[in-house]
Amino acid sequence: MEFKKIAFEVSENEVIKVKNFIIALSDIRNSISVKKTEGPSNTNISFYTFTVEEDVIKDFFAKYSGSGLKMVSQEEIYSKLQSTIKSNAAYNSAISSDISPADIIAIKKVKKIEDFIEEGNYSVLVDITKDIRVEQNKRKRAEAAIPATVKKAIELNFTDGLLGKRRAFTALENLVNIATNTQLKNLRLNHILENAGSKAIELSTKYDDFADELIKIGNNIKIPNLISIKSIVKFAEITLRDDRNFKYEYEADIVYATKNTNLRWLRIAYDSVGSVLTSDEQKQFQKFMSFIEFKKLAN
Repeated sequence: MEFKKIAFEVSENEVIKVKNFIIALSDIRNSISVKKTEGPSNTNISFYTFTVEEDVIKDFFAKYSGSGLKMVSQEEIYSKLQSTIKSNAAYNSAISSDISPADIIAIKKVKKIEDFIEEGNYSVLVDITKDIRVEQNKRKRAEAAIPATVKKAIELNFTDGLLGKRRAFTALENLVNIATNTQLKNLRLNHILENAGSKAIELSTKYDDFADELIKIGNNIKIPNLISIKSIVKFAEITLRDDRNFKYEYEADIVYATKNTNLRWLRIAYDSVGSVLTSDEQKQFQKFMSFIEFKKLAN
């Protein structure tokens, strides 16, 4: 399933417009989630980000046309918040939570390391390790706590993703972000990154219309090679009858896979990890590759 993120900049005296807009969306509300992010501390603006299922996008924009709200890009939000937040890690933490950007620096000084572990807030801990304004002892403790914190983030996101499709979309995005995080990779947390990827695969199997997410994971060259291949193996298990036929309820996913699968990358990834797969996983992977090659030739 595809989702779009659409953001609006809202001043203090325009909040009523957001409320009215949300009321207008009532008939498609189950296909939408919304998150508020506070703007810079020296302004009276906030940012409202709507995550919208693709099949209701037209209805969403039809209702937006009369709302009077100002649409902004994520780049514009980033630019305005960067004046308050001095690092990408802290910025990402602010965007993905309800923490005010103005409070990020203060939080790093006040909160205990244990608080960040419990919240799964690994990005702030990574930021602390690089922040020379924080005392050295706390920076060392932050680095030591990162593995446990990442594990907690994986657990929290996976559990949240089981509560519904809209939450699953955000949780899946977060899990993939963990699995592809360069800073965590530099800390040699490869096994934890693979666990995040495994949970992303598992979450993608919990909803019938998330099968295409497995192809996206498989195509992601930043994700551990083993996860890319296992994601393709799972897609084959779910959607294919054999190397020529698919299950018709997954026709849309097959169309997506045929058009978007990066066969060259998958061959490279398979060469590096194929030997650690079970014989059944190897067969599923080869079945998928033969099927996609056949479909591409047919087209």
